[in-house]
Amino acid sequence: MNKKAMQQLIVDSLSKKLGDSFHISIHEVLKTNIKLDGLTILKKGENISPTIYLDSFYKDLEDGALLDGVVDEILHIYFGARIEPSHFDVTSVLDFNYVKDRLYVKLINRHFNKELLQNVPHSLFLDDFAIVIYCLIATSAEGNASFVIHNEHLNMWHMEQKSLMSLAIKNTRKLFGITLQSIKEIMDELVSDLMTDDIPIWVMTNKLKLSGASTILFEDTLKGFADIYGDFYVIFSSIHEVLLIPASINADISTLTELNQMVNATDVRQDEILGTKAYLYSQERGFVL
Repeated sequence: MNKKAMQQLIVDSLSKKLGDSFHISIHEVLKTNIKLDGLTILKKGENISPTIYLDSFYKDLEDGALLDGVVDEILHIYFGARIEPSHFDVTSVLDFNYVKDRLYVKLINRHFNKELLQNVPHSLFLDDFAIVIYCLIATSAEGNASFVIHNEHLNMWHMEQKSLMSLAIKNTRKLFGITLQSIKEIMDELVSDLMTDDIPIWVMTNKLKLSGASTILFEDTLKGFADIYGDFYVIFSSIHEVLLIPASINADISTLTELNQMVNATDVRQDEILGTKAYLYSQERGFVL
C-alpha cells in the first residue's frame, strides 16, 4: 500500500470517528533535518491544534497493524496534546507584546536545513550551524508546545531580524537556564552506588535537557570553563546538548570528529543530529576556525 492510500484510509477513519465537527488535513512539514507528513485535527471554532507526524504510523500499517488501532493511537495523541482554546488563542501571536517574552532560540545544522532556512529568520554560527527562533506556546510534563518563527512574522510585528534574534537569545537563558555537569556527576546521579572514574567530559545543556545545544551561545559560560580547564574541544553531540572536553587530555580533534560522526550514525535520531565535527575553543581567541 502506498503512502497516499494510507493517508486516505487514516483521514476517512478519523472522520467517521470524530464526525462533521472536526476538520482533518495532512501537510508536509519541514522539521529539523527532515521532512515529515503532519496531520492536524481542528475542531470547529478552534484555530490551533497539535501536529501529529504520520511516518511511524505508515510503518505500523505496512507491518500489518490494524487501521482501527493506528487511528485510536492517533486520537490518543491528539486528545493528550490538545491545547484548550481557553488556554491559548492563535490570534495572540499578532500582538508582539504577547510573544516577546516567549521567544527563544534553537541551534540546528545549517547544511541539513537549507530549505527551512529560506523561510525563517536566522543567524549563522561557526561553520555548520544556524540559530533559529521559536515561540513558546505552552509547557507540560511531556515537553514544550512551540512554533518556529517565519519571515512573515517579522513583517507582521514590524521587527528587524537582528533585534528579534538578540531578544530571543536573552529569553532562552531566562526561560531555560544552563546546566554544566561532568559525565561522572551524571552517572553518580543515575546510579548512586556506582563507582566511576573521573571521565574528563562535561555535558552542557539547559534545565529541561531539550534543545539545550543553544547554551553554547553564552560566551561567559564558555570563558568560565576555559578559565578553569584551559583550551577545550566542543562536540555538538545533538540538538539537546554539547560536550566539552579539555584539550589537556591530548585528544586528537580528528578522532573526536570521527567519534561524533560514528555516534550520529548509530545512536542519534535523524531529527536530533546537530554537529558532524569537533571544534576547538581557545582560552585566548574563542572558537578557532
